[in-house]
Amino acid sequence: MDVNCVVVQGRERCLLVDTGSTAGEGQRLRTAALEIAAGRELVVVNTHAHYDHCFGNSAFQGTPIWASAGCVRDLLETGARQRELAAAGWEPKDPEFARALAAAPLALPTNEVEGRARLELGGLSVELEAVGRGHTDHDLVAFLPQLRVLIAGDLVEESGPPALEDCWPFSWPRVLRRLLDWEPLTIVPGHGRVVGPEFVRRQLGELEELAAWCLASLDTPRGGRGPALWSEAELRSALARAAVERASPG
Repeated sequence: MDVNCVVVQGRERCLLVDTGSTAGEGQRLRTAALEIAAGRELVVVNTHAHYDHCFGNSAFQGTPIWASAGCVRDLLETGARQRELAAAGWEPKDPEFARALAAAPLALPTNEVEGRARLELGGLSVELEAVGRGHTDHDLVAFLPQLRVLIAGDLVEESGPPALEDCWPFSWPRVLRRLLDWEPLTIVPGHGRVVGPEFVRRQLGELEELAAWCLASLDTPRGGRGPALWSEAELRSALARAAVERASPG
């Protein structure tokens, strides 16, 4: 998986953001992070509860793992089903990876973020914020204000169109506008290359177009083809999510 797992080094401790898809990936990340930490304490953050970002948590027993309260809830509710579906989906393409996924233990985050939390790494602060509905209903970001670096998880994706299966189409653009208000210079997406604010503004425009299409389609069924960035199946998924969101505004 092309997930961006990020290490941030301070004078007193190191932060690892996201832990990969399997126990083996998590162990390799732990080994690399501890080598960088060079004796400093290690702290972990999960951006959200999708398997490719947190099923490596089991390699970090005894290490604090921060996540939004919604991430913990979602892992409890969907973790086993995610593991089953992901393993089945990978089986035809990569049987070895599929077996590793099927065997991945579900290890929950240990520290819940309600709203905001600050981690002090020693000479470097990390602001964690549970921003709520966007890519999921529990996204969490990490912002380094001294460096103006934003670690965005899958709220931003560079390697392909944003994934829509758990999204909240009307809230996601609002979240991106808020993150841009922090004036980050560097944004680490959940997948793909590091980007700048102009890329995020373009993705914001794409998600605004998606939200407008969802709204029009809910009011006028079969109201026309949606944005070309996504397949018809993806757009149907987004429209179903939009109906849920309009019925339960947050």
